[in-house]
Amino acid sequence: MKAVILAGGFGTRLRPLTINVPKPMVPFANRPMMLHIIRLLKKHGFDDLVVILYHQPDAIRGYFGDGSKFGVKIEYVTSQEDLGTAGAVGLARTVLQETFLVIAADIVTDIDLAKAVQYHRDHNAMATITLSRVENPLEYGIVITDPDGHIVRFLEKPSWGEVFSDTVNTGIYVLEPAIWKDIPEDKEADFSKNLFPTLLARNEPLFGYIAPGYWRDVGNIREYKHAHADVLKGKVDLEPQGERIGRIGSDVWVGEDSKISSFKDLNGSVLIGKGTTVGDAHVRNSFIADHAVIQSGADIDNSVLWDGVIVDSGARISNSIVCKNAHIGKDVLLEGDNTIADDCIIGQGSIIKSDVQIWPGKTVEPGSTVTSNVVWGKAWSRALFGSYGIVGVNNIEVTPEMCAKLGCAYGTYLGKGSVVFTARDDHQSSRMLKRSVIGGLMSAGVRVMDLQAAPVPLARFAVKSFAGSGGVHVIRSPFDRRLTNIRFYDRSGFDLSTAQEGAIERIFFREEFARADVEEVGTIDIPPRVVESYRDFFLHTLDVPAIQSSGLRFVIDYSFGTPVQLFPAIVGEFGLEIISLNAYADGRRAVRTAAEFRDAKRKLSSVVKSLGTSFGVILDASGEKIFLVDRSGEILTDTRTTALMVAAMHRSGSVNSVTLPITASVELEQYIKGQGIDIHWCSTLPRNIIRETTTTDVGADIMGGFIFSRALPFYDGMLSIGILLETLAKAGQDLVALKQETPVRDPSHIELPCPWEMKGTIMRRMSELHRDTAEFVEGVKDREEDGYTLVLPDTDRAILHIYSSYLTEERERDRLAAMQNQISAWMG
Repeated sequence: MKAVILAGGFGTRLRPLTINVPKPMVPFANRPMMLHIIRLLKKHGFDDLVVILYHQPDAIRGYFGDGSKFGVKIEYVTSQEDLGTAGAVGLARTVLQETFLVIAADIVTDIDLAKAVQYHRDHNAMATITLSRVENPLEYGIVITDPDGHIVRFLEKPSWGEVFSDTVNTGIYVLEPAIWKDIPEDKEADFSKNLFPTLLARNEPLFGYIAPGYWRDVGNIREYKHAHADVLKGKVDLEPQGERIGRIGSDVWVGEDSKISSFKDLNGSVLIGKGTTVGDAHVRNSFIADHAVIQSGADIDNSVLWDGVIVDSGARISNSIVCKNAHIGKDVLLEGDNTIADDCIIGQGSIIKSDVQIWPGKTVEPGSTVTSNVVWGKAWSRALFGSYGIVGVNNIEVTPEMCAKLGCAYGTYLGKGSVVFTARDDHQSSRMLKRSVIGGLMSAGVRVMDLQAAPVPLARFAVKSFAGSGGVHVIRSPFDRRLTNIRFYDRSGFDLSTAQEGAIERIFFREEFARADVEEVGTIDIPPRVVESYRDFFLHTLDVPAIQSSGLRFVIDYSFGTPVQLFPAIVGEFGLEIISLNAYADGRRAVRTAAEFRDAKRKLSSVVKSLGTSFGVILDASGEKIFLVDRSGEILTDTRTTALMVAAMHRSGSVNSVTLPITASVELEQYIKGQGIDIHWCSTLPRNIIRETTTTDVGADIMGGFIFSRALPFYDGMLSIGILLETLAKAGQDLVALKQETPVRDPSHIELPCPWEMKGTIMRRMSELHRDTAEFVEGVKDREEDGYTLVLPDTDRAILHIYSSYLTEERERDRLAAMQNQISAWMG
């Protein structure tokens, strides 16, 4: 049987290790990663290999040749463009006319491939995906199989909310040539994104083989280090090079022609390559490759050193990677988590602070203290984007330096000459950070249209209506004064997709910024007539005469937010009696704690009752959400507000379908369906609700946010107030009358601490336990006749959300407690 090795990847997440070599040639345990794969294939009877090349093909072809010196036969196929995994393998379809195996060149594994093939044959499969269980499934395709091994659900690179298992696709496949009819020739196609979903949709025999053994995708430097540590711990059956010299408490392998002055200071497990010299140095749990020189007095701990590295006496290297031909000078200190790329020279007595990368060919002068990356500056220490854009501690995590880089990364992604609208809230820290973003955008040659302080709906409207390439909005978190949120919009005013965020994140961390020529640096302007255009649109959308004649009186709390700069003049066109609270912009007071927000609701209720107005509304500081109080003083729950708004609009003939998050209560679901309104279920993430509402008349997040897709396809609390006024005016009723028979209770909700490494396991257990009743829009929802229980992993914190909604409170409490106990038992 032939085996296909995919060896065309760029390895961008492994930079700077992959700047000078393709990823399959990156040394692992002192040998190229792909060599370990070839040895594994040969061990399990595969000696006829097809290697698919794309990036830096000559380096791979030059090392492995025809394969004869490794005991195999190698045939090469080189792609001239990025065709995806399936498209690239498809280039070899003429020689793959029998059952064949596909494996990536950049994984570390000891899975028994012969058993995977036997499983495939025993089940008469068209395609078999070899599966493994991992602690963090976010970077992989997650899979669920039924008891017979059929794959029943498949999702590529999920967010935490979409995780339903810890069982992932290893990238090792056994395939029949019948799959070629579903893979177009010379066109981009991917196994995970295209072929497997197609087979699953047609109910073809697609199986998953959960393989015992070790598997790790070496996708980034952290995983690269972990895999090396696993080799030293004996977790992976991998054949080390050289002669094994065993001592109590350590295993040392030494390659031929290497000279070791003394073995007494080699502790733990140490692998030393060929032709290497090690003086009287302390070496612990480390890899030293070929032709390296480690002078006496050096100290190396938990590190990986590549070919030709020189380490002078007194140098101390901890938990770091030192790449080919780098020279670490006398008394240098690498504090930890450092990467020193090829051909670097670190001068005598220098200190490289922890978590610093130095890219190829750089020289650090003697006595230097390096605190940031050499290229442009220190990369942020964690993932850039979360569920709500970028969120971090103001001026600690989200700093002016970081924002300048961020602006440059976004500008590089959009391209020179793009037009970006920028906006902020009214706080001085947001002004500071937005100006840094603008500087980065201009350095990439982007034209900036600055809205200054503006509410979110106005910024989105400006991008969409004035042909912007995108937008950036800097605002403080509404509930935490320490946090700043940076949002990005695409040309439609939507939040960026995860793919767009990923592209910007890669530019940011790789620090590969486009720098405009001095005469092409971007400009900054104040766009004219944005507020006027929004006002005209707003009034044109509504039946203004009906509102003007309604005689409604209401109270509005502006929450000290930026909408107060434009909305009073717009709503003033209705000629109604309006009582305004907190009607000036104050960036310091616009952030409210949960307790302060509850107090604001109670104050609004008191004012409405004492003045006898028709209703009261809180407009949040960003201008996106509303929270209602009726004339009786009742503070409407989010569930009741949603039911009232949607049903009232349906009666006026403007709503026949609604997008709701899966956390909507079962009572709300029954009520809306009882009104004859179709429900489209969506995940809880705001950007997903915004995008999916484009297929329905209205969307609601059950947290005060409404989207009216026929008007503006994103949250707008100002427009929500306008539509509420129009609805009340046409109905001739107030909220007290309209709310009758609408559901009251929001779902019960608790947060359960859960270690990151347990999340995938818990979701798999949930999927297996509720296999016949589960829904997988987001998390795992156990649907029953009288309600549901939902378990949803938090994207940004080590917790699980448990929601419970049933027709009776007693049943709801019981099911919530039962689910909490079940999960606690699974976590031990």
